[in-house]
Amino acid sequence: MGLEEMSISVLVETSEKAKELELDNDFINILEEALKKRYIHQ
Repeated sequence: MGLEEMSISVLVETSEKAKELELDNDFINILEEALKKRYIHQ
């Protein structure tokens, strides 16, 4: 499953968890960019 197939709520949850776990900033940025694209296309 690609990021474009994930629901907005799953992307938000994943992004928040990634921040909480202090994962790589590049990964967090990718999630946030995917979120922005999803919000724009709604």
